[in-house]
Amino acid sequence: MKASGMWRLAGGLVLAATLAVAAPARAADYQIPVVTGEHWTQSSPQERKAFLVGAATIIELDQEVQGEKPAQNSTINAWAKGLSPYTFDQMVAAIDKWYADHPDKLRRPVVEIMWYDLAQPNFGATDIGQADPKAALQEKRAEAKAAAKARAKAKAKEAAQ
Repeated sequence: MKASGMWRLAGGLVLAATLAVAAPARAADYQIPVVTGEHWTQSSPQERKAFLVGAATIIELDQEVQGEKPAQNSTINAWAKGLSPYTFDQMVAAIDKWYADHPDKLRRPVVEIMWYDLAQPNFGATDIGQADPKAALQEKRAEAKAAAKARAKAKAKEAAQ
């Protein structure tokens, strides 16, 4: 997708979000298309990034509309806090890795991976969704330790040759 196409897609997402905010309705009233791993893995890197730009724009728009005191059941602050440590490229890479590691779960929506695997470990337990930040941290440390061990092993093997 060319840059102009990415901006058109992002603009369309902003327009859709604006219309959704302008005419609120119950979630059960409408069915929107769900982007799954099947869509994600068939998209170009630019399209993947454009999807995340659109999601971030909707989060930003919702923050602006709700102001300093979001609704009790709003996830907006959790989304913002949870995704704030990542750049768009890091999110693309993390989602790509998740689907590569789980090829049998391509029907899982991208937004679920964004929520449960990226955002939630960064904000901990809430009334909206539960995450154990200690477990997430332990898992990330174990992954980092395993990666460091693999790099050291590869380096030692390379030095021996």
